[in-house]
Amino acid sequence: MKRTLLTTLLTLFAAAAFAQKGGVTATVVDADTGESVVGAVLTLTPVKTPEKKQYFTSAFKGAVSIPSLAYGEYSLSVAFLGYNNLDMTFRVSASKVSLGLLKLKPGVQIETVVKEAKALRTSQKGDTVSYNAGAFKVVADADVEGLLKKMPGITVTDGTVEAQGETVKKVFVDGKEFFGEDVTTAIKSLPAEAVDRVEVYNKLSDAAEFSGMDDGEGYKALNIVTRPGMRQGQFGKLYAGFGYDADTETEDKFKYIAGGNANVFSGDSRISFIGLFNNVNQQNFSFEDILGVSGGGGGRRGGMGNYMVRPQSGVASVNAIGVNYSDTWGKRNQVTFQGSYFFNNTNTENRSTVEKWYEAPMIPDTLSTNGYSDTKGYNHRFNARLEWKISENQNLMIRPRFSYQSNDPWSRTTGWQYGAPADGGSGYSRTDNFSDALRHGYNVGTSAVYRAKLGKNGRTITLDGSFSYSDNTNNSNSWSNILATQPDRPAVDPVTGVWDPANYTELRYLRNLAPSSSYSLRGSFTYTEPVAKYAQLSFQYRASYNSQERDKRSYITGDDFSTAGLTPDRSLSNSYESGYLTQSVGPGFRFSKERNTFIANVYYQRSALDGQIVRDDAEKIKHAYNNVTYFMMGQLNINRENSLRLFVSSYTDSPSITDLQSVYDVSDAQNISHGNPNLKPTYSHRVNFHYTNSNVEKGRTFMWMFSMNTTLDYTAQHLVQSSREKPIELNIDGKPYSPNFYSTTENLDGYWQLRTHLSYGLPIGFLKSNFNVMAGVIYTKTPSMLGGTVDAATGMISGGERNDTKNMGYDFRAVLGSNISENVDFTLSWNGTYNEATNSLNADKSKNRYFNHTAQGNLKVVFPLGFTFTASAAYSQYIGFTNDYSEDYLLCNVWLGKKVFKNKRGEVMVGVNDLFNQNRAFSRSTGSGYTQNSTNSVIGRYYMVQFNYNLRRFGKKGSRNIKDYDGVESSSGSRRMGPGGPGGPPPGMFHGPR
Repeated sequence: MKRTLLTTLLTLFAAAAFAQKGGVTATVVDADTGESVVGAVLTLTPVKTPEKKQYFTSAFKGAVSIPSLAYGEYSLSVAFLGYNNLDMTFRVSASKVSLGLLKLKPGVQIETVVKEAKALRTSQKGDTVSYNAGAFKVVADADVEGLLKKMPGITVTDGTVEAQGETVKKVFVDGKEFFGEDVTTAIKSLPAEAVDRVEVYNKLSDAAEFSGMDDGEGYKALNIVTRPGMRQGQFGKLYAGFGYDADTETEDKFKYIAGGNANVFSGDSRISFIGLFNNVNQQNFSFEDILGVSGGGGGRRGGMGNYMVRPQSGVASVNAIGVNYSDTWGKRNQVTFQGSYFFNNTNTENRSTVEKWYEAPMIPDTLSTNGYSDTKGYNHRFNARLEWKISENQNLMIRPRFSYQSNDPWSRTTGWQYGAPADGGSGYSRTDNFSDALRHGYNVGTSAVYRAKLGKNGRTITLDGSFSYSDNTNNSNSWSNILATQPDRPAVDPVTGVWDPANYTELRYLRNLAPSSSYSLRGSFTYTEPVAKYAQLSFQYRASYNSQERDKRSYITGDDFSTAGLTPDRSLSNSYESGYLTQSVGPGFRFSKERNTFIANVYYQRSALDGQIVRDDAEKIKHAYNNVTYFMMGQLNINRENSLRLFVSSYTDSPSITDLQSVYDVSDAQNISHGNPNLKPTYSHRVNFHYTNSNVEKGRTFMWMFSMNTTLDYTAQHLVQSSREKPIELNIDGKPYSPNFYSTTENLDGYWQLRTHLSYGLPIGFLKSNFNVMAGVIYTKTPSMLGGTVDAATGMISGGERNDTKNMGYDFRAVLGSNISENVDFTLSWNGTYNEATNSLNADKSKNRYFNHTAQGNLKVVFPLGFTFTASAAYSQYIGFTNDYSEDYLLCNVWLGKKVFKNKRGEVMVGVNDLFNQNRAFSRSTGSGYTQNSTNSVIGRYYMVQFNYNLRRFGKKGSRNIKDYDGVESSSGSRRMGPGGPGGPPPGMFHGPR
């Protein structure tokens, strides 16, 4: 008995000794200079089991931390581009082992170095492309945005992220949503050095994720995986600056900026704060436009949820704060919560110009206007996600949300539309529009998804439902010119030297009151049943009901906008209420084997509209539409480096009650429109194809995307332009109108959009840099109707000719990003776009050709003793070949700084934004028979002193030294700071829309 007990104890002791593990630390440096080497690949091989290799990369300042290795002997090979390999052996026989300095000697770049050092740049698994952050260096205080800009296949433009040719709709951090759907805020709120890797993938909808049956409501997403050690600590960035603008005559001469972000991570419990206060047009966020002030119509869109937009044109003063919180609760971590709140207040001033040329087949007129606007906006946004894993087979997810928006715009636009009748023009018409509005509204709602597995693997049910309610108020005072086009050229005012508008202007003053409300209910049921080892069948039923009410009352007033004693004008006012019921039902099939997947769904869909226009006599509107839609997806993983993904789907878009109403819209007397009660729903077919190749051995990434969209019964505009020979004369409710333009809508087949996009990225060893090239072609054909005769009795247009506007665009982008060290970082880029636009009714078939391009460079150098130099330059040029115009400017920012404090976390900087005071905001657009050039206000030259501080407290002891943070690797390089700003969203190159 004693012998047996002794044997057992000895066996257990031996097993315990054998199972002991220890941590290994080291620092990789240049043998000649002593500088740290970041991103070196370490290949670790157990001597007894050489087939069990492990790979690691050196982190910030060359730090290496391997937390857990079994006791024993190991061989180590350290490789990096431009250095000879360092090979050694060591033994782990204690809980902590330090290998000291691993010195790499510069030498000939042998093939093994190339293969090993590039091995961990990118990889892919299924439809997920994973970027190793350690392979893309940026400076120590960069944010995630700067890191993304160096990755192949990813572009960031004014805060909008595009990956693999698709717009990214959400950002996740370690699999948890981060700041809801505000991608712009998310990528500016985390430091790049906290990132281990970035994953780009197609995120399924909440319901589809559980059942595995893709419902076509997914979207492109980014998942930022943080370094294991950096999930315990506090980190962030704070900044403040004050400056002076000696050149401005329209803005505040004193400039300021303050803000930052702070992240407190404690395992699964994480909270992030952001703040931004400035008057230099820094707007690092998106907002939910529930009022439709951006021109998008507001409300909710598609399967993604809220309609997020970027800030509008002009120069803004900004106040913004936000918080994001996530945690996991319960003994079994069965409850996961994520929530965010964001508030912003903006005051935006804009001075704009528009030059619009009407060309064949339109009457050759020119519209020239100048505008000024001052808009105050407030936005509150809250959203949350609560997931409860009831059991191994049951799951409940709830998403509450609330948003409030207030918008107070004031605007005035004046100008002329002119074309000499002798030259075929329509005459001379004065534009004089004014608006002073107050809008506010809120949107509240929630959605819930219950998912359950019913015993047999693959047998599931999913119940999905949502409710939302919104209430908006839109009150405004406005005036506009209602006088018809005149044949004679205006006289020149001897005082002002411009055309005298006195005999060309008759103002109509309006007071509009337009409250509205809506609610929606949506529900779906999905059942899946396995029919073979790798196959599933599904059945789905979906129903939604959308109700809207609007009561618009418009009063024609005097210039004081008083409504005392007045009744609403019948031709300008209307009220409506509507209900849209949409139901769909259909089967689905899913086959999945060895990471290859095929999914097909088909639905029968019925939509029914029941509404009425409330006027003196109610107009009842009832329509029912029947359609069949489909969705197919195929994922083929050829091998670990090559994958194909194909989406084929169809969808419908039914006309709204305002599209169908037989009512004139004379709110702008010079541009009158009318609804079409005969409109049918549009029916679109869509194809998306993606091919991805990640050459792990050589660190190269290649992506090809192709998409096609064609629409039957496209809702096209039918436009009639008034002329001297054929003027538009209407009598609406006893009032005569002679608009410059009259339009309605009708269904036309033949809308097409084709797009292809290529991306290729590779490391360049001798430059210690990453090189990415992207190229694409996009073709669109948009049908419309031009000309015809307006039937005053029905408001419809008879006759006219079809015009197809075709646009072919070619774009190319090249980016060279340094991968040298945390002390030297540069990015050079060039992107250009060439466009050709044609109109089928143009007799000579001439093309409207124009080209724009931007060459940009960013540089940051940290010198000995902590001195820094930051510079950015961007040259932009817009060239019109057809209209013979050229606009260009050079935007250059220069900053000198000094790192301060013992740990170099602070930095004091002095610099100038827009050194040559050339900043411009210019854009060109084309359409059916016109070309338009537009300009908007921008920030010009100013001088500023700025202080930045990087907050770093890592690990349980709150160390401020990043080398003490387990698993830390340096990832990144400088963010695209607009040529300028090193700290936070510092004085940048691009200040809002251009």
